[in-house]
Amino acid sequence: MMQQTATGRSYLPILALVLLFGLPPIAGWFYIMNPQWLPDKHKNRGTLILPPRPLQSLTLKDAAQQDFDWRALSGRWTLISYREGACDTGCMQQLLALGQVRRALGADRIRVGQLLIQTSPTARGSDDEPQQLVDASRTLYLPPQQVARFRQLFSLPGIEQRGATYLVDPNGMLMMGYPSGSPKKDILKDLETLLKASRSWTTGANNGYR
Repeated sequence: MMQQTATGRSYLPILALVLLFGLPPIAGWFYIMNPQWLPDKHKNRGTLILPPRPLQSLTLKDAAQQDFDWRALSGRWTLISYREGACDTGCMQQLLALGQVRRALGADRIRVGQLLIQTSPTARGSDDEPQQLVDASRTLYLPPQQVARFRQLFSLPGIEQRGATYLVDPNGMLMMGYPSGSPKKDILKDLETLLKASRSWTTGANNGYR
């Protein structure tokens, strides 16, 4: 009897380690997928997409007109903006605001990427000057034949796609949307909650972001 008791006690440290390191990622994933269980102060500000939508079926082009590989977003949360035609002054203000959100995350900013999706690069607005300031490495183009697919994937009640901001999870799944003009603090609060909950299962490789 004494030997069995000693053996049982020898497993207690192992069990404690499993609970210590295993429960946080499980709990984090549970709350991400079931935000209704979060306390009110932690509930999402954006419109949650349930179930999240995989984006791999959407074919976008990079600045060199090559097909974009969605695996490039693997391991990081990504803020996506959408504009029809060239990036005008309002578009630039939106990109700058999202850049400020990323910087406000401090060291966690390397776990968050930022992309702009535009319609065909041949479509130009009346003012092309702001377009010259857009980082080509963070810009993707939506071919005309993919517009219907984009509208289907990014359709959310109460959110006009033009000027909206979307959040993609580290697995390339579209999971949240924000209407044009959403307060920066709302996007920041959601990201802080998600980054904290997912800290153990995202690596946040640099990939050129600062």
